[in-house]
Amino acid sequence: MKVFSDSGLVGFGHSYAPDAVAAAGARLIGSDIFATEQHSRVIRKFHRAWGLETAIWDLIGKACGQPLYKLWGGYTDRIRGYASTIEVGSPEERAEDTLGFIEEGFRAIKLRLHNDTLAEDIALAKAVADAANGRMDLMADGNQAQTPVTPSSQSGVIWDLKRAKYTARALEEMGFVWLEEPLSRYDYDGLSELNSSVDMAIAGGENNSYFHEFRTLLDRNCYDILQPDALVSEGIGQLRKIAALAEVRAKLCVPHHGGGGICTYAHLHFSAGVPNSPWVEIMRDKPGEFPWPAAHTPTVPIMVDKEGNVPLPQGPGLGIELDEDFIRKYSA
Repeated sequence: MKVFSDSGLVGFGHSYAPDAVAAAGARLIGSDIFATEQHSRVIRKFHRAWGLETAIWDLIGKACGQPLYKLWGGYTDRIRGYASTIEVGSPEERAEDTLGFIEEGFRAIKLRLHNDTLAEDIALAKAVADAANGRMDLMADGNQAQTPVTPSSQSGVIWDLKRAKYTARALEEMGFVWLEEPLSRYDYDGLSELNSSVDMAIAGGENNSYFHEFRTLLDRNCYDILQPDALVSEGIGQLRKIAALAEVRAKLCVPHHGGGGICTYAHLHFSAGVPNSPWVEIMRDKPGEFPWPAAHTPTVPIMVDKEGNVPLPQGPGLGIELDEDFIRKYSA
């Protein structure tokens, strides 16, 4: 999406909810672009219209002539990127992919671990750990937050607390950094018990919305790493409040991928502006491939350097330009 200022500047955003964006945007026409708290109150009334806030902040950065991460604190000018796989994959495939990602410069990888059996999950994790051989940070995602009793549920195997504990302990022995979404996002009791029973970090929050849910997750000690998403949880500027809630509890705040492309760049700026967000998620199911069209919306897809870091764009706002030809090709 594009948001225009009366001075001729254009801000870029991304959303999967065009009707919500149109409704929220109609209420923002004519408003002061710097009145960000007022904008958030309007957007919050419309489900998943948060891409508007990204576009508005892009406008603000351009109006100020500064990249967003500097407006948000300028904590660092580079963030470690991790290759985030999409499909489960076989042990052999993922071991080979791990080597390919290392060649590309990645120093961290996240697996999907939701096979039918626990034994299959452990075999997959071990194959990747062996292939990485200490050269990568390892993460795993159980994708259990959207169980059938929650909104936007998804199909597949459902873990109980016993399986989550066993998986976490096995991954801990292999040196994994975190286990993500091991239980339903509203199973506060189970998540708290799991997190208290293992030393490895437990992560989640991509499907949670608004501050009160993240406050509950922190108060109940459900996660060591919060993973809000600027398309789902709150807007990109509002995510900084969630990061502050985590910071005072000595916890990390590492956003979910945001669909790739524009929102991933927004998350990159967010992470570079706060002191407790050391990674950015880059969706890469296979080495050399970007799986979703959204990744190609900017003229330069987000990528790591040889040290595994993503340097921050230095242009104003998000610091990106859009590939208009590509967008026209995929427009309905």
